Amino acid sequence: MPSGSPERARYTRTPPYTSYRTFKTFIEDLHQHGVPSRIDRSVLTRFSGVVGTQLMHGLRFLGLIDDGGRPTQRLKALVNAHGAANWSDTLMELLRQEYAPMFGIELENATPSHFSGAFRKAFPAADAVVQKCVTFFLYAANDAGVKISGRVLKGRKPRSPTPPKKGTRPRFAHPRQIETGTSQPRPAPSAVEGKKPSEVLLTYLDPKEMDDEQQAAIWTLLKFFRAKGL
Repeated sequence: MPSGSPERARYTRTPPYTSYRTFKTFIEDLHQHGVPSRIDRSVLTRFSGVVGTQLMHGLRFLGLIDDGGRPTQRLKALVNAHGAANWSDTLMELLRQEYAPMFGIELENATPSHFSGAFRKAFPAADAVVQKCVTFFLYAANDAGVKISGRVLKGRKPRSPTPPKKGTRPRFAHPRQIETGTSQPRPAPSAVEGKKPSEVLLTYLDPKEMDDEQQAAIWTLLKFFRAKGL
């Protein structure tokens, strides 16, 4: 493929690195209230500034809006498919088009190093960003029914992308539970005695279980604690 071709230019852009739950929530909102003539900040009022910016970036990468924020037919098709029997097929088609390099390897049998190498080669970015991009892809692929190697998913297997119902408290898994897949008891009171509030907070919460807005709230609280020496 020529180095200056539009296809190659697309694959060298950074993929979505917002949480897949945020993306799915946005699609659900459009399904309930209709697709507006333009996607801008006035439509993203339920999301924080940073999350909204990340979401807009993801929508552009996936070809769901154009550079002017106008919805494409692809977005309308995805919104119409939300909650319908053809959701997986519609999402699968989208992923195959925008993540084409990843479907050029045997995802079902790929090793972690093979998968990571292919993703970084196709979508180069800073390590922290790549990890978020990979997480979004794995959740989206899981939702679309793509078979991914168990070795790749080990320790980071996507859970259901469905947002929690209103009025329910989010459940945060202990880090050891995510790594082993087994339930671990919460630390005994003696395990946290003498620790600073910021240390106790990190003991109970796992960023992998949070969406972008939840993470932002936690980091803000941690900064406050540390500024106070707590």
